[in-house]
Amino acid sequence: MLLATSALAGCGGSDDDDDAEAPPTTPPVTEPGKPAVEKVLFIGVDGLTYDAMRSGVADKTLSNIGQLTVTRAWTGGVTGGVTQQPTLAAPGWATLLTGQWADVHGVRSDATGQAMKSPSLFQRVKTARPDARLAGAFNSTLLAGLVSRDRDAGYVQAVTDCAGVDDCVATQARDRITEGYDVVVAQFGAAERAASDSGFGANYQAVIRQTDAAVGVLAKQIADRRAANPNENWLIVVATSHGLGKTGTVDGLPLSSNKTIMLATNQPAMLGGTADDASFDGVWDSNWYALPSAADVAPTMLAHLGALPADGQYDMAGTSLSEPLALRRLATRTSMDNKTVTLSWVRVGEPDGEIVVSRDGAEVARLPGTATEYADTGFTFDTEGVHTLDYSVSAGRAVSATRATVVYAKPVVLLPSLRTGLTMLFPFEGNVTDIAAGGGVITPYDGVQAPAFADAGVFGKMFKNERGSAALGAFKLDYPAGLLDSLQVFTIGFWFQSDGTANDRSILGNKDYNSGGNPGITIAQWAGPELRFNLAGGGSRVDINGVKFTANKPVYIAMTVDKTAKTMTASVYDSELGFTRRSTATGSVNLAQVAGVFGPHIGLNEDGRGTYGICCAGTKGPYTMNFDDLAFWSRALTEAEVKSLAMSGKSVSELFP
Repeated sequence: MLLATSALAGCGGSDDDDDAEAPPTTPPVTEPGKPAVEKVLFIGVDGLTYDAMRSGVADKTLSNIGQLTVTRAWTGGVTGGVTQQPTLAAPGWATLLTGQWADVHGVRSDATGQAMKSPSLFQRVKTARPDARLAGAFNSTLLAGLVSRDRDAGYVQAVTDCAGVDDCVATQARDRITEGYDVVVAQFGAAERAASDSGFGANYQAVIRQTDAAVGVLAKQIADRRAANPNENWLIVVATSHGLGKTGTVDGLPLSSNKTIMLATNQPAMLGGTADDASFDGVWDSNWYALPSAADVAPTMLAHLGALPADGQYDMAGTSLSEPLALRRLATRTSMDNKTVTLSWVRVGEPDGEIVVSRDGAEVARLPGTATEYADTGFTFDTEGVHTLDYSVSAGRAVSATRATVVYAKPVVLLPSLRTGLTMLFPFEGNVTDIAAGGGVITPYDGVQAPAFADAGVFGKMFKNERGSAALGAFKLDYPAGLLDSLQVFTIGFWFQSDGTANDRSILGNKDYNSGGNPGITIAQWAGPELRFNLAGGGSRVDINGVKFTANKPVYIAMTVDKTAKTMTASVYDSELGFTRRSTATGSVNLAQVAGVFGPHIGLNEDGRGTYGICCAGTKGPYTMNFDDLAFWSRALTEAEVKSLAMSGKSVSELFP
């Protein structure tokens, strides 16, 4: 919704470049004998893309933002890592306000009624400065609701839902500044709506100029306050919570246009910020992770307000941009045997002494200032189950934090009994060979696509099953004709990994998945992310749904169909969530139809027809799923055997001489 020019003029600003005072670039001179008072104005300009900002600053149509120190930044977490989150408003704002990614703050969609699971900017400031007054004005009802718990807890004194009206946001923020609030958050959203409605045309250009004028109005309001209160030291931060698709849509994808955001302040520099845009244009590159991120916004404001967590208690993924050194892209990976947690990070700036690694608040290692990785093996547990380890890595005043989960169980061995009934086994160590020599063959549906392998597999490599855009661009497991018909019991087991973003996609299946009632079997991925197991025949079906799994980490999956006992059993091991085993009676399902009607094969990253991911899935198009140790047994595996496969840290291939 456009900001009315008359309304802006009434607030003390207009579209004229000379009407808005330039935002200050240095702190004011503090009046002698009067202590400085740190304050923050945080402006969110959702829908203002970095490219549009860059163009507008160059041609001086966005003159107010052009007065600030601006850098390209990124959001969406590390693609392919546990921090990955959709490039949408709610997850993006949760990161801006907490300094965390979705693996910690828990907001993974734009669904209503969500709450941030980690402390927000409001909570941290109010805890550190009980007398501080904090306010937020939000164009989006969804985002106003996101901070409702902070409002109810008294961390933020004024929250205004402007219900889509940017003029309301500007007025409310201006009034809170006038009233002397210490933290004022203003979220503008008209630009995002304009881009979604009509792309990046004339209407969009008009809206972003109005938003820039509103930024100028608020900057002038602060300048007027500073003239009357020279001891007030205002930090102004302007940011976007996410980028947009190429046509202006909000699709949440991890593409460069979606992950790129704008970040600006009234400070002279930001650590890692750059004006060298040419080197970052184009397809997303992992080198971009050295740039500032959305997770750095909250720590930067907290540092200005003197409200950062105390030494040894730092728990944010981001770091202050006012420091000379930052440790970014801190990530953990737990080994499959759950005995090692490997931390990695990227250093920005010059080394400042040793790097200190802490676990659960206690120092565990000191490393050279140039180190970028540490493998922690020093943890022990007394009880079985899923344990959380909180890590921080610091160098001088630069600190970043993350967490890891470790599943502890009594030592598990790979049971020799797993050789019994093992009919087919594909270890995928750079090939698609069935080392059990059971007659299984992995082939592409189109007869052309070559297999690919990911290096970071469970035991070495993984089969990188890339479902392309062609109608028949996936792979299938061809098995000996009549196998599923002749067996009374069988188990299919494998390691699986995906980013968890696709909805209603067949992981493994031999039916037409347009309906779960069609004859055959399917294991599918749905949004959540979750796994669903399906079996049907004779017009009847049974399902096991709602089995959650962790994105971007290997999980072990096994499905057993017992025609004699008339049961279907689903087993899943997730290093984050533990082990799940559920069974259901097959009821009236005609188990004679379990082989489906499309021939002796099972689709991988597809259904039995080989076209579902393109024609009919909830999320259509190219999608990658990784598989490892795909095996087929002509019997039911016991729970102990499945746990052995999942928790021993051993490949079934080790049972072969």
